[in-house]
Amino acid sequence: MTPHGGGFWDLVRVASPFAQLILLILGLMSVISWAIIIEKILFVLRSKSDSETLSRYRWRQFDPHSLFLEARRFSRAPVARAYLHIYNYLFERGDIPGRDPELVGREFGRAAAAQLARAERFLPFLATCSSAGPFLGLLGTVWGIISAFQRIGIWGSANIAVVAPGIAEALVATALGLGTAIPALVAYNLFTSRIRKEAARIEAFGEDLVFAVGQWSANPGQATRVPRTAP
Repeated sequence: MTPHGGGFWDLVRVASPFAQLILLILGLMSVISWAIIIEKILFVLRSKSDSETLSRYRWRQFDPHSLFLEARRFSRAPVARAYLHIYNYLFERGDIPGRDPELVGREFGRAAAAQLARAERFLPFLATCSSAGPFLGLLGTVWGIISAFQRIGIWGSANIAVVAPGIAEALVATALGLGTAIPALVAYNLFTSRIRKEAARIEAFGEDLVFAVGQWSANPGQATRVPRTAP
């Protein structure tokens, strides 16, 4: 049986059930990976500006409430959400926890790790698509070639009309496998690089926060002085 129109859906329709299963899996992987890519693009666009702005906070004027107000203004940044998460627990009550730099650093580190884990959510799926996509496509290709040889054996002829359906089935699987893997690989590398930069910014912010809390606790009525600001 040969496809009538020779289009993509005609090739899929006449493919063997096993090849159709592979194409279905690749199609689902592609749709899900593109949904993740769009979600991560929106996350980067929303958080980048807030994160860069908050990292320029004036630590020399530090007090917990002023930083809280800044974090609330730029709450789309992971570092801001990490600080907002610990603010009520450590600072708002005005007792010992908020004046312990070690405790502040530990709790901020935990909150920051949770925010980074949230930012990394679904990235393993992109990595899986980028590595498994070509192999699934290759499996479909091999199956298509097997189908082509089976047709040769059944029809006793190697003319193009007999071989073409199996070869076309093989090439469709290869193309879809690569079409699934390449965007997933590019997106995974870009988003991983972005999250790595965000993690470095959060780490620097946390170091400044711990130092500022130590200075603020020792001299609550004086301006806080820190050796540097987060990049």
